[in-house]
Amino acid sequence: MKPRFKTVPVNSPREFLISELFFSTTNQKGIIVSGNDVFSRVSGYPAEEMVGRPHNMIRHPDMPRAVFALLWDYLLAGKPIAAYVKNMAADGRYYWVLALAAPIDGGYLSVRFKPSSPLFAIVTDIYARLREVEQAHDDRGEEPKAGMRAAEAMLGDILRGKGFADYDAFMRTMLHQELKSRDSILAREHRSMFPPLPPRHADEGPLGAALRVMYQESQQTYGRINSVYAQLDECARLNEQLMAQSSTILGLTSEFRLVSFNVAVKSSKLGDTGRALSVIATQLGDASSRVATSVSGLTSQVAAVSNWLGETVFSLAWARLQFEMTIVYHHEILTALSDPGRDMALSAHLSRLGDLRCAFCETIAHAGQSLRGLAAELSGLNADVGDLRKAMLSLQVTHVGGLVEARRLTEDDSFSAIFEDVRRHIDGTKAELVAFSDVIQGLGALARQAPQIMSTVSSAADQMRRGEEDLGNMVNQIGVAPLAATGTYGTFQGWDTNR
Repeated sequence: MKPRFKTVPVNSPREFLISELFFSTTNQKGIIVSGNDVFSRVSGYPAEEMVGRPHNMIRHPDMPRAVFALLWDYLLAGKPIAAYVKNMAADGRYYWVLALAAPIDGGYLSVRFKPSSPLFAIVTDIYARLREVEQAHDDRGEEPKAGMRAAEAMLGDILRGKGFADYDAFMRTMLHQELKSRDSILAREHRSMFPPLPPRHADEGPLGAALRVMYQESQQTYGRINSVYAQLDECARLNEQLMAQSSTILGLTSEFRLVSFNVAVKSSKLGDTGRALSVIATQLGDASSRVATSVSGLTSQVAAVSNWLGETVFSLAWARLQFEMTIVYHHEILTALSDPGRDMALSAHLSRLGDLRCAFCETIAHAGQSLRGLAAELSGLNADVGDLRKAMLSLQVTHVGGLVEARRLTEDDSFSAIFEDVRRHIDGTKAELVAFSDVIQGLGALARQAPQIMSTVSSAADQMRRGEEDLGNMVNQIGVAPLAATGTYGTFQGWDTNR
């Protein structure tokens, strides 16, 4: 294969529809093995020119190396990752995608679609800042790795500053918001993800007929499993509410120890008269410590629940995208089959369908694990809430005794003010615990629906498998030989991270 001339970036977008999906697969060294028609069209490279070349052939110089380093960190750890990526087409123009990449047997799968959420505008600015950091290190003659690591650290700081604990939390929110934004635009414009079937062609035969049935049945199944995905909004809302209320409770209860300290200081100045108040101050301190211990356990449990919930939302959204890609790819195969002048490699197409199905099955299996993990953590969270209620009751009893004693022993209104402050914090914490319990009940209802959710998506996986087997049997009857992959599979070139 002759090398192409070096592409020069052009500051002009290469357009594609928000309803379009494209995918590619690579081997473990990042060399392109396959891709669909939309990938070829948007990138501007013929399929035969891309296969066998490193995926970084479409890398745009505006992309921070740190983002690709992060991508590879996840993939090499066997984990999926979502990221905004700016690519460069063959003519130098750019196109932005939200890319989801995951390990598959023998390599990696990436599915992409057009970003449109408010988060996207924020990320473009962040990427520009990361590139400035990397470029500054490069200009000083330092190793590229130094600039990349500095940009990685900056990315973590920026995300934490925007309220995300880490990149996991960011990408889960990102995927959910991007799919929600895309769905909203499609609904507003009365457009479908799935194009109409091409006109029936006389030469497409039983294989074409089977593909038409599969395409229509898959859309019906997609409609059923969308009822599952419709719950993702509620999941995300509950997750945000869970974290917010946990933070509020932590803030309220952190004041209790300070109050007990103030009572101890003031009572010590009263001498023998304040001895009873000193005892109460000690009791307040002990009760406050029990509350703090309960809140600490609760906060840890909330973090675990939030993590499982985030994993569930991400996995179900990722599975949805894979299922959409499979339906769209059925349409591409049928379109090619309906074109008498197009050379068909049916075995290769089936292999790609198999990659998509296997990825879908792995993703829903992970979603099932996340749902089971969520259910287990919720039982622990309920226990922690119960412990906190008991600790708050002890604090409340101590507070009442202290208020009575303060009024009996001294006319100093500041004692009464302190104990009134304790009461306000107790009342606030109790109110937050009621709201907190409501969130837990909502999450419990979600966990109880887990078997139904998994049954729905598993039936979709079974349908995909049966359809793939039927197509494979037809192809075997036709006697089509497998397509031999073109291109060389040399040393690692992949998504360049300069590591």
